[in-house]
Amino acid sequence: MRDEKPDYHSYHFGWRDWLEFGVRMTVKGFLICYLFYDSYKAAWALLPFAIFDFRNLRRHKLAKQQRELSVEFRSMAESVAASLNAGYSLEHAFENAKNDLALLYEEDAMICKEVERIIAGIHMNIPVEELLKDFGNRSGMEDIQNFANVVAAAKKSGGNLIQIIEKTVNCITDKIAVEEEIATMISAKKLEEQIMKGMPYAIIFYLRVSNGDFMDVLYHNVFGIFCMTVFLVITYLAELWADHIMEIQV
Repeated sequence: MRDEKPDYHSYHFGWRDWLEFGVRMTVKGFLICYLFYDSYKAAWALLPFAIFDFRNLRRHKLAKQQRELSVEFRSMAESVAASLNAGYSLEHAFENAKNDLALLYEEDAMICKEVERIIAGIHMNIPVEELLKDFGNRSGMEDIQNFANVVAAAKKSGGNLIQIIEKTVNCITDKIAVEEEIATMISAKKLEEQIMKGMPYAIIFYLRVSNGDFMDVLYHNVFGIFCMTVFLVITYLAELWADHIMEIQV
């Protein structure tokens, strides 16, 4: 069977992702029907949220995929640089990188498969710079594309390949370290964000349990349905805004 090269610009849902999405929408559907409309006939209101939540979940999955690929690529680049310093050729350095990555990641890790594709290409006499360029284009990541361009320029100009790659790897490592530091710094804020997202639902639930008569006026009548729909839309827009604020690009 022909090995299809993955395109990291997009994220393709697997069965675990569909299961996660289904559980999320089931919980959200129950909350919307019970808290906002007091009727399971209001499940129709879930449809627009399902569309937006699917896109939002896919966007988060894609961002996670690229973060993981970035960290894995750093490991590969560091291994390649170490092999070059040890006197190996660039082509043989990827053979060593394959062995090093096997100790760090699972066999089906993204970078492990990419290194295997590069090695297979080398055995077919395809230049390394072309293989790296293809990887960079499919990844959609600036670091990988820059690394591929640096390797191609160094081989073409006949410069000090070891020194150039080592400096490039150091720059990539520093950038990823900054990204990880930022992620650590805002992890507490992200937890606060999740708590704040749940507060509107918690408040309505508390009012329903503690004083159900107070909430009856908002159910099963046109005015109440209109008010709760407006509140639901505002709540959802606030969640989207919070997600946008917490997305920090380096």
